[in-house]
Amino acid sequence: MAIRNKTQAPAKLELIAPDPKVHAEDMIELISRTFSQAGYYNFRDLCRKGYVIGSHYDWASSRIGLVNGRIVTHYGVWDWRMRAGSGVLRVGGIGVVATDPDFRGKGYMAETIGATHEAMRSSGYDMAMLFGIRDFYHRYGYCRAWADNAYYVERARLPKGSPKRPFREFPDLASDEVARLHNRENAALTGTAVRPTYRRMCHDDRSRKAYRWDDARGRLAGYVYVTTKWGKFECIGHGGDVEEVLKVLGALMKRAGYNEIKFFGVHYDSDLGRWLRRNNSRKEINFVKSGGPMVRTLNLATSLGKLSGVLSKRLRESCLSGWSGKLLVEDSRESAVLEIRRSRVSVSPSAKTRHSIRGGNEIAQLLIGTDDPGEVIDSADMSLSGDAKALAPVLFPNQHPNLAAWDRF
Repeated sequence: MAIRNKTQAPAKLELIAPDPKVHAEDMIELISRTFSQAGYYNFRDLCRKGYVIGSHYDWASSRIGLVNGRIVTHYGVWDWRMRAGSGVLRVGGIGVVATDPDFRGKGYMAETIGATHEAMRSSGYDMAMLFGIRDFYHRYGYCRAWADNAYYVERARLPKGSPKRPFREFPDLASDEVARLHNRENAALTGTAVRPTYRRMCHDDRSRKAYRWDDARGRLAGYVYVTTKWGKFECIGHGGDVEEVLKVLGALMKRAGYNEIKFFGVHYDSDLGRWLRRNNSRKEINFVKSGGPMVRTLNLATSLGKLSGVLSKRLRESCLSGWSGKLLVEDSRESAVLEIRRSRVSVSPSAKTRHSIRGGNEIAQLLIGTDDPGEVIDSADMSLSGDAKALAPVLFPNQHPNLAAWDRF
């Protein structure tokens, strides 16, 4: 009787881009079994109806791992554009990360992640982002992107009076008119998506409903996206005049018998965010060092290049508008040099400079303005030299980044 060698190396993992015609069903099967806590059939249908199939899922940059032809790992990429001030970065949203239970503990996911990052970088992505489990993704270069927050308001504290326009339920948050309204209202809000992202509502969750109202010419004037899944009345998306948004929500709450509303994914600098802070509400903030919203640089030079216009504007409006020189920015994998000539910023091929910001993965936090720059620099123990201490807070201010629930992957 043959005795199996317990030290035998695991079978070789073949890493490829999934082919939608060949691998879609087996890939979705692995994903649905992995995320079956949401209901196996529900999640399978979600993937088929628009979360994976027919969405902005990037088949060329995503990776699956095969052992003897069987799909055992998946690291999915959703292609989207993220605002950083008035600049736009190409970001790979990472989702439904899955390993077959029979093949865990063999290092296969680490191989899959590395191959996906290489593919994304080759495809022109600037950053990667995910909403992940705790204490895992920091191993692969990710750091906290922002702290998720929620606001709570009593119905009695909402604006008085009825909505000015009649509102009705509608099933098409993925429509072009919703995308246009969203883009107009979020044009300079860091972390928000340039829509369209998802092209259809792909869930069958009856607790989620969208309502719209139109202007006098029949054009979309505003909308709200709400859920009551956890026994709470929650707004997870909105657009339009903030007073009208709140009056519509108040009317819906009264109709359904709720006395408190939760707002999730509201950008700090949005009109609604300002209203919530200036009136009667309470706010919960969830800080997680490793887990939740996390970000990683994939190409530091292209990221800084796409932000050059934003950086130039920030310098121009500061007391350092006349500064000239070069600034080295270095993270745990790459370095890039900003050449500055009296508020005109560009990426330079030369690295000879005495002005530098050297750090680890948290350089990504500076780029998207996760927190106050001084806090980011101190908490990550970054090394600054020359005039970098004066330049850093001007170039990389707190931007309060956030991404709406509709656009998450």
